[in-house]
Amino acid sequence: MTNIKSHITLILALVSILLSIFLFRVFSNIMYLYKQNIVDNYSIVIVTTSKIDTINMPLVEKIIPIDTSKQLQNIKKKFKNIDLSSIQLPYFYKLKLSTLPSPKELKNLEKRLKEKAFVKRVLTHSSSQTKIYNLLMLLNILTKVFMLIVGVLGLLLIIKQLEVWKLLHSERMYIMELFGAPVWFKGASLFKIAFVNSILSLIITAVFAYFIINSSIFNTIIKELNISFSINFINELLILFAVSMVISLISTILVVTSKK
Repeated sequence: MTNIKSHITLILALVSILLSIFLFRVFSNIMYLYKQNIVDNYSIVIVTTSKIDTINMPLVEKIIPIDTSKQLQNIKKKFKNIDLSSIQLPYFYKLKLSTLPSPKELKNLEKRLKEKAFVKRVLTHSSSQTKIYNLLMLLNILTKVFMLIVGVLGLLLIIKQLEVWKLLHSERMYIMELFGAPVWFKGASLFKIAFVNSILSLIITAVFAYFIINSSIFNTIIKELNISFSINFINELLILFAVSMVISLISTILVVTSKK
């Protein structure tokens, strides 16, 4: 019974690490797609006194003229007494950005645009954009901290459990050490336990991961974010398998080579 509990403890520690890595990778992918979606839909509007084709500014990917013909027609219908042909009307442009700017970058860009002689006005919608940027950065930091905490605690738990198994096999390992057995042979039983538990942990993680990304809640969130999210599940499992084996191997080597 104690042996089964020990295996469960090690498996749970590995599952928590693998699942946190999987969720971090999924969230990072979602956040990247969401940021790209924001960039695609976000633009800075500038009002100029003359026509322009290009503008040499950092972060600005392209400039798109805004068609104001409909608005002019409406004005002509409302104010028939005014001859608009005699009035020099301004030109309107949308500036599409290459990436989502930080509040500081957006402020600097706005400042540089206003310094241009032909620019009359700049609309950046900085308030809403800053809120979105800060929220994304906060979520990014929180996920990284969470993954780090889970990873460290899980690794410590794995090492502690392997140390318990080392005590159970200490006599046999000591005799092997006296005969000059290499590390991999001396700790063969621990390596075997670590390998088996890694496979079991991967299977459990795969089941959880599959249900998470196919759940109605997850798909609803993706739909609400208006992004096209896809995942190569086999590739993710291969990455998790490699991580699981590396963690188990390093933990076992640290325990076997320790002098405790």
